[in-house]
Amino acid sequence: MTAPYDQTYSPPLPAVEVMLRLPEGDRVGPLHAIIDTGADATIVPISALTRLSLRPFQSGFLRSAWGERRSIDLYLLDIQVADLTLPGVEVIGDEVGDELILGRNVLNKLILLLDGPALITTVSSH
Repeated sequence: MTAPYDQTYSPPLPAVEVMLRLPEGDRVGPLHAIIDTGADATIVPISALTRLSLRPFQSGFLRSAWGERRSIDLYLLDIQVADLTLPGVEVIGDEVGDELILGRNVLNKLILLLDGPALITTVSSH
């Protein structure tokens, strides 16, 4: 699967479309997801999690790159990227932002080619 970089940002950034799924089949998407190789975790807007009627399974804290600490809730769901479904992914519910950010807990399970000069992202499962 190939996807163009999101050029509404400056500089443009890699992004893909994803589906959020529950094991019993409920799903939300496709949703625009930013690829962030510097993020430890995947962050999903609460609005998307609410549409799946998900409840948090654990609470915790997140420390930003600027050192600020905030409380968060963790959710468990499946994420589909291209033709690959990643089961049981822990995601952080974001009550403030509206961007879905794919962090390394998802990216480390994918084969990604970020072609900056061509502004294209390629995702493959093999």
